[in-house]
Amino acid sequence: MGTPQLSGLSRFRTAALLAASVLVASAAAVAIAPAQGVVPPTPTGVSASATTDNTGLGGAVPAVLVQTGQDFDLTVTLTPAGAAFKSDTTLALTPSLSPSGTPKGNFSPSSITMPGGVNSATFDVAYTAVDNGVVLTVGKPASKGKPVDLQPGSTAPFDVLKELSRFAKDDPRLPNGLGVGNANCTQTSTESACGVLYLEHGSKSDGALSIGACTADLGCKTGSQVVQVIADLGEPGSTTNPPLYSKSDPALLVYRCDKKLCSGKGINSYKLKLSFQATGPLDLTAGPCVSKGVASDAAGRDFCVDYVQSHRDNSGDALFYLLFTHDMRAST
Repeated sequence: MGTPQLSGLSRFRTAALLAASVLVASAAAVAIAPAQGVVPPTPTGVSASATTDNTGLGGAVPAVLVQTGQDFDLTVTLTPAGAAFKSDTTLALTPSLSPSGTPKGNFSPSSITMPGGVNSATFDVAYTAVDNGVVLTVGKPASKGKPVDLQPGSTAPFDVLKELSRFAKDDPRLPNGLGVGNANCTQTSTESACGVLYLEHGSKSDGALSIGACTADLGCKTGSQVVQVIADLGEPGSTTNPPLYSKSDPALLVYRCDKKLCSGKGINSYKLKLSFQATGPLDLTAGPCVSKGVASDAAGRDFCVDYVQSHRDNSGDALFYLLFTHDMRAST
């Protein structure tokens, strides 16, 4: 197969196909202590937030961008304002999933030590599995016969990815295809779904390419994975940040669906689901492109599947040519 023709994309928030997520936790890095000579109030609760360092990335970047086993920052703040423990205190880290489900992994470490005399501290943490909607709850460990005197606090939900790779805005691989998934998402890949991104004009920022889990709440095909692209490709109609891509010159994601997952039926019978939101259900369906290589469907939307170029390769895998011009997520 020759190099696919590219067309534009402004900021590609996420192209989804199927994958998973994982997060991690570790030792205290930053601590904020009350003013000297002030007796801090006794803590009655905890607030918690999870973040990663996304410096240099553009487009729609989630607060937490991490794959399984990688560190993210957990910031723990005691309430009320200025509260602090009198001595070092152990707090447990408990995983759950939002909106529902059983976590596949755990946090490492499974507990942290909040230093005495400080109100807020930041810790490195990791998660051991691929999951969507991971929630980390910080609280005192249960103790028999003793009431818990500290209201636990939880982070906002975040995804932990199966694979995450960052790329420079002028990465020389982008015009010829940058793959995510084992074997770079070529014919020998064993992924159920993966993707190859083509950005002929590069990106206005550094970017990230990942695969993560497809879960029931997303509305994608069971067993599939989500391919995510994060990059600043410009804004349609903007004069201050003009787009790098257009309907006639779009960006391209070649979405590979394993022959076992996308078996038997003709290529046109399969659909890719989309969303313009960084999280939540894939509530749009990509229609057929009206012309080969042009990111426009019958309704005039600037994203579509080019079924003229889409095909099965020699291994029987289905290759869907998704053309787009701005941020999105997509999946079978």
